[in-house]
Amino acid sequence: MVEQTSRPAHSGVGSRRRASIGATPSTARGRRTRAQLLDAARVVFERDGFLDARVADIAAVAGIAHGSFYTYFDSKAAVFRTLVNEVMETGLYAPGRPASPRTDGRVPTVAEAWRRIEEGNRRYLELFQRDRKLLALFEQVASFDEELRRYRLELRQRSVTRAADGIRRLQGWGLADAELDAELASHALNSMVTQYVYFWLVMGQDLDEGASVATLTRLWARSIGLPPP
Repeated sequence: MVEQTSRPAHSGVGSRRRASIGATPSTARGRRTRAQLLDAARVVFERDGFLDARVADIAAVAGIAHGSFYTYFDSKAAVFRTLVNEVMETGLYAPGRPASPRTDGRVPTVAEAWRRIEEGNRRYLELFQRDRKLLALFEQVASFDEELRRYRLELRQRSVTRAADGIRRLQGWGLADAELDAELASHALNSMVTQYVYFWLVMGQDLDEGASVATLTRLWARSIGLPPP
C-alpha cells in the first residue's frame, strides 16, 4: 500500500523543530535519535521497499514516538534521500580518496596506473556489495522522485568527471590514447561498470568476484589505450 502524502497535524510543529535544530542536531540526544531513525529507515526500506514503507513503521523500529519523526525529517522521501546521501558520501565519495593515479607530480608507471584503475573498480564493487538493497532502491526511486533523479545524475556526473580527469592526466603523461575524448570515454566506462555490477549483484547473475574485477580493469585500461603492465 502506498503511504498517503498528507501530513499529520503535528508535522507543523515538526517543521518548526527542524528549522531550529538544522540538518545536524546540536545535542548528543538529538544526534542519537536522528541516527536511530536512519538505521530504522534502512531496515524498513530494505524490508518493505520504498512505496510500502511507512513513517509509522520507521518510528516503531527506531523506538520513538511517531510524531518525533517529523522533528528530523518531513517525510519518508526525505529520510530516504538523507540515508542514500550518507551511504554515498561515506562510501564511494569519502573525502581523501585519490582522484588520479599519482598526485605527487611524478609520472606514474603503467603498473601504477593499472593498479589505480583496479582500486577504483574494487571500491565501487565493495560499496555495492555492502549496500546493494538500498542502492537498488535508489535506482528505482530515482525514476519517479525528481529530487532523487537530480541527485542520481549529480552522482553520475561526479563519477564521470573524476574518471575523465584521470584519463586526461594519463593522456598528458603519454600513457593513454591522446585522441580519445576523455569525457565520452568516462561516460561509457562508468556505464559499463555500473551496469555490470547491477546485473551481477542486484539481478543475481552468477559471476566470480575476482575475475569480474580483473576483467573490468582490463577492459577499462585497454579501452583508453594503456599498454599491458
